[in-house]
Amino acid sequence: MFKKARVQLAWGENITLKNSCLSVADFSLPSSTPHNLLIVLHYVSLVYKFCTVLMLTPFSSIYSGSPPIPRFQQSVRTLTYFGLRRGKRKTVKAVVKRFLRLHCGLWVRRKAGYKKKLWKKSADRKRRLRQHVFCNRTQSKLLDKMTTDFWKRRNWYVNDPYQMYHDRTNLKV
Repeated sequence: MFKKARVQLAWGENITLKNSCLSVADFSLPSSTPHNLLIVLHYVSLVYKFCTVLMLTPFSSIYSGSPPIPRFQQSVRTLTYFGLRRGKRKTVKAVVKRFLRLHCGLWVRRKAGYKKKLWKKSADRKRRLRQHVFCNRTQSKLLDKMTTDFWKRRNWYVNDPYQMYHDRTNLKV
């Protein structure tokens, strides 16, 4: 008493479902199906001895180029546009910890990998990694969006090593 149902997927591929399709072995897949087929059984309903199965395949085997964002995943952003208490924007704390904003609008950062695997790096490379570098215009705009006006105001610190860099003199904008 094995009944079969033929289902055509959204991208045009046909599969055959048996009535007891609770494992991968119960699927009759065509030979063109990739071996790394990812099957997610979201909803199984046994109505008239047939199964309703939601199937997902890897995007790399279906689409050419970069894969689209799946509809079932929310994009994750750490920037809070409206806080729960006062309804105001919030600063991303990781930006404040890792970067320094100069009053002229430039952002200063450490080079990537300055703390990692120092035992295998040469002395010249370690010296270059200890240096501070400026962020480019795109990164600076993004970091400005991720911080509030509190972090963009001018601060006067005693013996500030960056005091000469806060104002851009003799530089074309």
